[in-house]
Amino acid sequence: MDAQQSFTHFVRRCLSPEKARRFSELAATKKGQRKILDGLCHEFAPAVLPATVRRKDYNALLDRPCFVFYSPMGFGVEFGTFRDAYDKLSVEDSWLILLSDASAGVHRPEGRWDDETLIVA
Repeated sequence: MDAQQSFTHFVRRCLSPEKARRFSELAATKKGQRKILDGLCHEFAPAVLPATVRRKDYNALLDRPCFVFYSPMGFGVEFGTFRDAYDKLSVEDSWLILLSDASAGVHRPEGRWDDETLIVA
């Protein structure tokens, strides 16, 4: 899967149906992708389905390939491992790291470094 496919698959399984449709439609265009990146700070977290949230234990994710969704970097920047992506973003906020197979992601909202959410599809 490429970044767009992975993102779309993930949101359809992990977000409220209304937001999942909106994010899926936006992911199809460059302009929409910019809107998604801008919306990660406020729109994403409230839409996450509570049943998909897990305890923060990233050990199973660390060596898996992933995509990063972060406004200064772009939509779906590929990283070889979750560990590398997480290290790169450790002092940043308002991002989503998504495993390439869309099975799990970690979201850090804007200004809330201590409030990351592990989301498992």
